[in-house]
Amino acid sequence: MKKYFRHTILLLFTAYFFGCGKPGPTELVNDIPNEEEPRQIEVLALNPDDALYKGTYDSTGLLNEMPKAENFLFISKNVVSEKFLSVGNDIAEVFFFDNAQPIVLPNGRMLGFGMKKVNPPKINSVQTREVMHSIQYGRSSSVTDTTLGPKYMLSRSGFMGDALFLKYDNPVDFEYRKVMMGSNVPIKFSITMPDQIVGKVNVTQGNKGEKILQLEWNKATKDSVEIIIGGKMKNEKTATAFFKLHVKDNGHIKIPPQLITAIPKNRFDRLVFTFVRKAVSRRVEQSLEFYTVSQNTHSIIIDYP
Repeated sequence: MKKYFRHTILLLFTAYFFGCGKPGPTELVNDIPNEEEPRQIEVLALNPDDALYKGTYDSTGLLNEMPKAENFLFISKNVVSEKFLSVGNDIAEVFFFDNAQPIVLPNGRMLGFGMKKVNPPKINSVQTREVMHSIQYGRSSSVTDTTLGPKYMLSRSGFMGDALFLKYDNPVDFEYRKVMMGSNVPIKFSITMPDQIVGKVNVTQGNKGEKILQLEWNKATKDSVEIIIGGKMKNEKTATAFFKLHVKDNGHIKIPPQLITAIPKNRFDRLVFTFVRKAVSRRVEQSLEFYTVSQNTHSIIIDYP
């Protein structure tokens, strides 16, 4: 008996994009019984002019999203490959959101929250740096920069940067004191980095001359991985994310051709495929809720086929 796989396309026009409501998913039934296709596809942008997921996500692994808790710990070990060159970088960021400081667009839509100034936490016993966190929003003709407040980070690229040395399948220690002086007990916990993920993009040609993209990666014990599909505009270094795929961690997937054709070739000359293997958790420490993400990513940049 044939199996028909239901693929849900979540129109992710979340509060971060176009509103503060939570729209219901639009479900599409795919009558092609193909286990290689995605379980779920999130639409991050309909066109490059409306895209807010624009920046360095391909190298940091971080998409700007609405906060899932008041405090957010993000740890990511990343590799970016283009042609014959691969560059690795490690990043750790801590966000302390202030729910009393909502960031609202001129049209009244919710964008996010401002961030608190706190005592810099430590990652693997190394004190983080305080830097201002800015994002861009709006259409390409009127992009606006806005500063949300301080975040606390460590970053390292190759031999340059902070003393942050992340290892696959190893713990990362976090420490934070609410107040600097006094006998307060610091908040301490560890999260574990997932197994390494190594991706590969194969471009072939179908019977009708159409381009077929097959993605491969090393399988692991995770139930699923994420694949972010984006593009880079001509003469620009920043990347625009269009789709996020949730797929079984079986090591291979065929990209639906309509996803690629939705990225305008006259605007983008390169495509970016970011493979993400992550571990997510929530915890409450001394009445503070932390949402934590530890992940490994491999971004592959290819010429638009």
